[in-house]
Amino acid sequence: MRKYMMIFLLTFITIGCSDEETKQTDDVVDTNKEEENAAQQDNEIDSRLSEISIKIDEGVIKQLAAGELTGNLSFEKETERTEWGMEELDPAFLNDLVEAMQSNLTDTDEPETLLKGLIYYAGSPYHSELLSELEGYQPNFQEPLLPRPDKVEEEENKASEYAYLLLDASSSMLMEAEDGSGQRMATAKDAVESFAKTIGESTEVSLVAFGHKGDDSDAGKEKSCSGIEEVSPLGNYEGEKFHEAVSSIDAKGWTPLAAGIDKIMQLSAEQEGNVTVYIVSDGVETCDSNPIEAAESFVNNSNEDRTVNIIGFQVDQEAEEQLIAVAEAGNGEYFAANNGEELESAIEYEWLPSLIDLAYAPVNLAPVGWEILHKKEDISDISSNWKAVISREDHRFRSVVDSLEDEGWLAEDKASQLKDLLEERKQGLDDINSTLRDEKKAMVDKEANEIKAEVEAWMEEMRQLREQASS
Repeated sequence: MRKYMMIFLLTFITIGCSDEETKQTDDVVDTNKEEENAAQQDNEIDSRLSEISIKIDEGVIKQLAAGELTGNLSFEKETERTEWGMEELDPAFLNDLVEAMQSNLTDTDEPETLLKGLIYYAGSPYHSELLSELEGYQPNFQEPLLPRPDKVEEEENKASEYAYLLLDASSSMLMEAEDGSGQRMATAKDAVESFAKTIGESTEVSLVAFGHKGDDSDAGKEKSCSGIEEVSPLGNYEGEKFHEAVSSIDAKGWTPLAAGIDKIMQLSAEQEGNVTVYIVSDGVETCDSNPIEAAESFVNNSNEDRTVNIIGFQVDQEAEEQLIAVAEAGNGEYFAANNGEELESAIEYEWLPSLIDLAYAPVNLAPVGWEILHKKEDISDISSNWKAVISREDHRFRSVVDSLEDEGWLAEDKASQLKDLLEERKQGLDDINSTLRDEKKAMVDKEANEIKAEVEAWMEEMRQLREQASS
């Protein structure tokens, strides 16, 4: 029995020693792995820091990515502006930034390397986005429609007292234009807006839309076919209001061409004088009505001069045949347009501007006043957003440097040098921002003046045509 007890004790001791040795070995392995992981992490950070440039130019800024700890900052918060200075950083957020710097940049106190560390951990996510937006800004003024009639006959036959623009917003207008210039609807909107702007003060203008209600499904047909709307009431052209009306139209549904003509007949029932309808459409009637009969009723149920002109925009043969018949029934003309340029030429008709139109042409046709102001406000908004981003990032950086200095981790002289670099960075970003802002605003003025010169040349040409017509 005693023999067995000795064997048991020896076995227990042997196992215990073995377990302790194994535990010690595991501890060594874990420590080695931790050291290897830490070394690997340090190498990765060193590698990433080496890729960061502190040079301030547009190429470098476009490569800036969000900081490791700032990637979730919202655009709204980062571009928020304040008149009373920056609020203090959230203590937990600041502590995370400070710990990241202390843990991963222990081998250096060089200001340039520390700046790279600040960019790596606390850089803003929005430098590249806002620089690109500001750099790529284009005024994109609407080109004025400046019709040059090939023939000038009797002046009184050339202008309507009232013009109703009937715009097709059926779902087929969502198709791409055949010339690759973009969506049919966008092209048609531009042409209609240009024409309304051109006829100006001498002709009262109304914009009526159809096909923009409901949708192109069977369930949406009734709403679409009955949803004819005068989106801009008859009156003198007012640029901003008309532009808003045009912009509000979305192509969606069916093509109630007959109902659109009927709507204009109702709207113009009380008008005395020449009323002309300009229809821009890309297809046939799809709401089970007869647009030919509607056009006949429009011109026959009035003692006044009534005309229906139709511009068929990229229509097939079936649609063109129907639209030609509608124009004939409306004592008007049919024009075919296969691209944006032809659409604008067609919608010009053979209109000769009156003296009033010419007098108001610099205001109605050239970008002045609110248009120029709005363009410059857009530029200022982008620039102000970027300025706020620059300031908030600088505030983060300085808060981290102050904390590192207060804790004694960073020497006073090194902190001072680092702050000098931060000031250079902020000033450099602000300089690029303000330079681009001023360049873009100058571009707005330049393009506005070029269009104004084009309008003035056209005005002189029209005056000469009027003289020829009256001689």
